Amino acid sequence: MEKKLIKIINLENGLELKLYDASRKLAGDRWLVSLIARIEIPTNESLLKEDASPSLNVDEIRKVLGEKLLFELKREKIFIDEKKKDKVMKEIQDLFLSSSLSYLSYSDFPKKYVLKKFNEKIKKDSWYKNI
Repeated sequence: MEKKLIKIINLENGLELKLYDASRKLAGDRWLVSLIARIEIPTNESLLKEDASPSLNVDEIRKVLGEKLLFELKREKIFIDEKKKDKVMKEIQDLFLSSSLSYLSYSDFPKKYVLKKFNEKIKKDSWYKNI
C-alpha cells in the first residue's frame, strides 16, 4: 500500500505528528479512503525524568522496545465514490484532529504511551514463557 504524506504537525510536547493518505482503489469507481497518523516517540532519558517508579530505567525500556516507538492510528471509510474521496479524506482528517490533537499534544502522552507499551510487552513475553 502506497502512502502519501499529507501533513506534518509539530505538537506542543515536542513530537511530530505525520498524517498520511493511504487510500486505494477497490473496484470500479469505489475507494477505501484511509488516513494514517504516526508519531515517532524516542525512548530517551527526558521521557522518564519525572517517573515515580525508580525500578524502571531507560536502558531496560530500550532493551524491550528499542530506540524509538511508533504510535500509529488508522481511520478508514470503505466503498467511497471516487468523486467524493477527497471530501471524505478531508472530513476524516478534520474529525481526527478535532478529537485527538489535544490528547496527542499533552505533555505526558509520550511517557504514558511508552510505559503502556513496555508493560504490555513484558506481560506478553512473560505469558509466553509460562506456556
